[in-house]
Amino acid sequence: MFSLCPPSPLAPGSLWVTQSDDITNSRYIQPVRSQQSWWCLHYSPCLFPSSLILTLPCFAASLSPSHTHCLSLSPSFLRTAADMVDVFVGTWLLKESDKFDEYMKELGVGFATRKVANLTKPTTIISVDGDTVTLKTQSTIKNTELSFKLGEEFDETTADDRKAKSIVTIEDGKLVHIQRWDGKETSLVREVNGNVLLLTLKLGEVVCTRRYEKAE
Repeated sequence: MFSLCPPSPLAPGSLWVTQSDDITNSRYIQPVRSQQSWWCLHYSPCLFPSSLILTLPCFAASLSPSHTHCLSLSPSFLRTAADMVDVFVGTWLLKESDKFDEYMKELGVGFATRKVANLTKPTTIISVDGDTVTLKTQSTIKNTELSFKLGEEFDETTADDRKAKSIVTIEDGKLVHIQRWDGKETSLVREVNGNVLLLTLKLGEVVCTRRYEKAE
């Protein structure tokens, strides 16, 4: 996620995500749900260089004094964020899993499908084109393809046919993928160390890890 503008030494740095404003035809940032209580503490001046952040008029603020002005992300800042995905680019082969069956069970995946999935070694292919990231998963069961822009919410149909509202961000060098559906939420966090990609899946109390190695 984008860490922007700590308002004062007394308040924590807020985490923000990008959204689109159809009224002003612009992109803006707002706090993630866990940081909503600090919304009113975000003030100018912005501590980041002006070359990265562009402050633009906010239509909603002109209608409501209680609305915090939004900040529009400049193309150079978005490009910097996209560059951070480059370490994930490549073809990754699954080598081992821990608690994947428990994770699928928590998702509601049936026994027969879980049994086959546990025996499958999928390949993940990650690529970047401009500010669009594409993530492909190939296996003997099912092939999926997902394209998204960092920080922008999108509709996702998962491999197990869940209809989710998803968002992918970069946080501390990790690719953080959040899926929300039917009042539930799961996180898929990818981090790279050399030629190893570790995928950590969390849902409720279940934590699953899957280790991939980069193809030669």
